[in-house]
Amino acid sequence: MALVISAAHPADPFSYTRPALPRRAMALLTPVPVLIAFLLLLVVLPGRAHSFTQGELYREAKAATVLIVGVNDESNALSFGSGVFISEEGLVLTNAHVVEHSTRLFVYIHNESVDPSATVVAIDTDLDVAALRIHTSDPVPFLPLAAETPDEGTPAIAVGYPRVPDVLQMGLTLHASVIPMTISGAAMGRSRTAGLLIPFVQTVGLVNAGSSGGPLVHGETGEIAGLVVHTVPYLEQVKNAGGERLGSVMMRAGMSYSLPVSRLRDWLQKNDIPFSTKQIRAVSPAPRALPTRAFIATAHLLHLMAAVLHQDRDLLDLAIHHYESALQLEPDRPDVLRNLGLAFAAKGDMDRARTTYERAFALAPGDPVLLRNMGELRDRLRDPEGAADLYRAALRHDACLVSASLGLGTVLQAQGHREEARQVLRRAAACASSSSDAVYHVGLALEQQGLGQDALQMWEEFLGQAPSPAAVNERPILDKIRQRVAQLHVQLRLPDREPDGVQTPALP
Repeated sequence: MALVISAAHPADPFSYTRPALPRRAMALLTPVPVLIAFLLLLVVLPGRAHSFTQGELYREAKAATVLIVGVNDESNALSFGSGVFISEEGLVLTNAHVVEHSTRLFVYIHNESVDPSATVVAIDTDLDVAALRIHTSDPVPFLPLAAETPDEGTPAIAVGYPRVPDVLQMGLTLHASVIPMTISGAAMGRSRTAGLLIPFVQTVGLVNAGSSGGPLVHGETGEIAGLVVHTVPYLEQVKNAGGERLGSVMMRAGMSYSLPVSRLRDWLQKNDIPFSTKQIRAVSPAPRALPTRAFIATAHLLHLMAAVLHQDRDLLDLAIHHYESALQLEPDRPDVLRNLGLAFAAKGDMDRARTTYERAFALAPGDPVLLRNMGELRDRLRDPEGAADLYRAALRHDACLVSASLGLGTVLQAQGHREEARQVLRRAAACASSSSDAVYHVGLALEQQGLGQDALQMWEEFLGQAPSPAAVNERPILDKIRQRVAQLHVQLRLPDREPDGVQTPALP
């Protein structure tokens, strides 16, 4: 099952620049005679084509397994699960319950990079399967799907990210875990919502919460044999030295169940989702890099968790520790300095935030996100003129940075410059934005300025261009836009309503 953490307070967004994904696939240019000899060898020795050493198996499987973090902005909850790349184009297979209640998805790749805008391309809540797409121009490491479910007694491994919050709070960097398993047979069970009879693969081995959606990998071929869905929990009584019962603790029984590869292949084909049955493997392992990216990815995740959980100070301290560890290895990283400054600001340490931002500015004076963050800090320090100047500088470098437009509009309105604030928001509304969340909040800001007609026009144009059906994680915010559109149609038709009369609550 997925691991879920929630809070009762709104999340504060922050920014992270995703580094380019590593190129793992290789094109092999082989002379024809050598190629023929190699193919003949495969005919004579068919098993050698898929043989793995245990180290190769673990490395390949971990490289193709991702951590999926879902954020529900309505309930301020976090969910953690695993997934696996099934093609080099960035398609990820996971469980539906990992992603179905999330309004934002973050996919952490090889513990080194993060895609903050992954989209759900297909989902089946009954079978408990979902397919995601990350945004990349480079090939990613992936695992092929096996032709059939392995026989009983076949060794396997389960790969995933179990108990991630507990691991991170120990001060460790983000990393995948590999659990040796044995396929012990098949069992019939019920589908998740309709209760239909479906087969499961039973395995023996200890799997914990957070492994949901990770691959069950054939221990000899490295192919996907199934998708981990269930573990078997039970309550164990806890007693003191005198034998008195103190309570119960949740334990894991060492048994788990996976969706078989045959069901996965059928579902992918039914939904016209391409997948690979052949894997392109590197001839030699990639050279080991400095752990800078691991520190950055870990800090980003901790920072995200802190933001959703109302700026939890312990999580912020851990994020700061990992940002500083990355800077010890690469001190001239403006993106790391920018996020470190943001973490200091979230803790209320304004002096350290300011000096850290200044270090980043000296390295990247044209970074619009950094300028926006500096503007936010100036606003919190009650320097509206300085904040407005920094917001304007950010917009000169990126005219469609919506968060900077919203910040500048708020400052200008507070200063009494209402017409200028309206023009800033109108320009933001004219930007072609792929973010439904940004469109929603620009519309709310336009309504606050009495520009209900502008908000209505922007929202209707956006809804007209939105894909149908929408990705599951986009549906809640699109529903909110539709609700505001319906309300505005009623409000703007009232004969005694002045143009400035359309009001909404303050932005969160």
